Amino acid sequence: MIIGRILILFGIFSFILTLISNYFDIVLQVEGKNEITQLGQFWFHFAPNSLQIAETIISRYVDPCSALDILDCSGFIWHPFITSILLMPAAPILALLSFIFIAFGLKKSIRKRKKT
Repeated sequence: MIIGRILILFGIFSFILTLISNYFDIVLQVEGKNEITQLGQFWFHFAPNSLQIAETIISRYVDPCSALDILDCSGFIWHPFITSILLMPAAPILALLSFIFIAFGLKKSIRKRKKT
């Protein structure tokens, strides 16, 4: 039941971030720019240092090419994979995350109530 509530809280937080991202998109449209807020820009706006730290940690310690010298390859987790995710529009991605978190949270809560 606690895990379900935590997932629901993550979903609500993600929904609030979706609303903030929509506000950023509206401001861009009012200013006459034909752009949308990307996930990476949104993250950089609120926590630029954490974005850089995440890139460093993933590139150095999580990516198998960087962690294992024996492979002798260039990193592939951050630059082609995560970078393409960070270039996606923020509002739909955050909305999808909020629906997923809330759905799993409700599912966990319902299962726990049925067992008791």
